[in-house]
Amino acid sequence: MSQPEKQSLSLLGKIMAYWHSLSRPTVILILDWLIIFAVLILMVVIYVPKSIWLEEESYLTESRRRLQIIQNAEDFYNSLRGHYTTDGFLLFQLVSQVHDSLIADSTFTGLQVVNIDGSPYRVTVPEMLGVQMDTTFSVGRQMKQEILDTTYTTTRWNDERAAYDTLFRAGSLSLAQAMQDTAFREVVDTSYGSHTEAYTGYKWNRFRLEERLLSCPVTGEPYTIRYDSTENALIIASPIIDEYTERRYLLFKFRAENHGEIVAGEASWGNR
Repeated sequence: MSQPEKQSLSLLGKIMAYWHSLSRPTVILILDWLIIFAVLILMVVIYVPKSIWLEEESYLTESRRRLQIIQNAEDFYNSLRGHYTTDGFLLFQLVSQVHDSLIADSTFTGLQVVNIDGSPYRVTVPEMLGVQMDTTFSVGRQMKQEILDTTYTTTRWNDERAAYDTLFRAGSLSLAQAMQDTAFREVVDTSYGSHTEAYTGYKWNRFRLEERLLSCPVTGEPYTIRYDSTENALIIASPIIDEYTERRYLLFKFRAENHGEIVAGEASWGNR
């Protein structure tokens, strides 16, 4: 028997001798603490990896959401200027500026000029662009409003019956159309009522194209925005090339792989 083996057996013998020398209550107490410690270790092994997986999934979802936001902003930029841009800061600034201008003035359409950091940019603002921006970026809120109803009782001459017909018109527009009829005679009564109408409101939670959305939530590095002239396609890609890792609780690792890319408006994760 080698010397290390003899030392190991000697140490084990000392431990066993010490263990047998302990009183029964002390042994039970030690066993109880060992059981508690084992349960804690088991819980850590089960729940910590699960929490890390959830964290990885949340970052993946957020990163892909940001990629899609950049793509949506590029689509609006293209509709405003007729081409894309690889400058993320200019992208968000110009689209936000046009959005703010449409909020202040709904007639801000057609050929316009917006200023970004003192530099003028010519844009062509399509009709209803503000609504498209709200429905794309903002989170809608279900709202209700009370609508006042006005009903007009009118008379109209009927040649076939040689008598007056009584007709009901809802709203002033309908009344104005009825009054253009040569057979129209008069308004004999007006009644008022109301009804509740549900609609989706966007002004309560307007979305802001913040500069942080141009960067990966995991690494903090900016997303790659480039235009491939050979493929005639805009490419927006994650800055994570292979794999990104961080140590968690000494024993575990947080891992983030490439979050994908959007090429010519098509998300790589959409095909999986």
